[in-house]
Amino acid sequence: MTPALSILGVLVVFFATPSPSFSSNDQLTTEDKKLLAAGELVMKHKNEQRGAYKLIGGQSWQIIDVPVDVAWEGLANLTDYKNFIPLVTQSDIKHQAGEEADLAIRQEWGPIDVRYVLQTTLESDRRSMVFRVDHSQAHDIRAGWGFMRVRPYKGNRTLVSFGALVDIGDGVFVSIIRPAIRKDLLRIPFYFKRHIEAEVAALRTGAL
Repeated sequence: MTPALSILGVLVVFFATPSPSFSSNDQLTTEDKKLLAAGELVMKHKNEQRGAYKLIGGQSWQIIDVPVDVAWEGLANLTDYKNFIPLVTQSDIKHQAGEEADLAIRQEWGPIDVRYVLQTTLESDRRSMVFRVDHSQAHDIRAGWGFMRVRPYKGNRTLVSFGALVDIGDGVFVSIIRPAIRKDLLRIPFYFKRHIEAEVAALRTGAL
């Protein structure tokens, strides 16, 4: 696999490689909460060297205008991930046992074809999903893991939190696009918000 393909794999599937191992420094400040209340996406970037891996990512938060049960239903529906993971043309559950599943993802952009498998675990009691790239199967990302969680927020809304760390490889081209990849990676809560709110709006329109 060429470096460009590896990079695009992460550019296009940022959350195919995240993790919940983030420090208390990543918690929301008073100013962050004000931005969230105003409808803004809050992002906190992170760089980390872990063994041979050069990881980038961080955490991000977004308020969704739907009840938490609705948001959790969307997060727990793995087959629906193709609707908010950028450039996904195919997503299939290869294996599922209880709350654990292997989710095969395919993303295409012009001649680029990126494939990988996510090992996912749903944690119903915490309304969260944790995931990691399965290295035992073909993958176009060097390393990555992460989580996504939904929690109740005032006004019968939902606070979505997302965390990811990914290694997109080395090289001059990688160093140039690294900031853009990290920024797009942390926009996942916004993409999820757009998808869920559109789904709810469509259901309401259909019920009229």
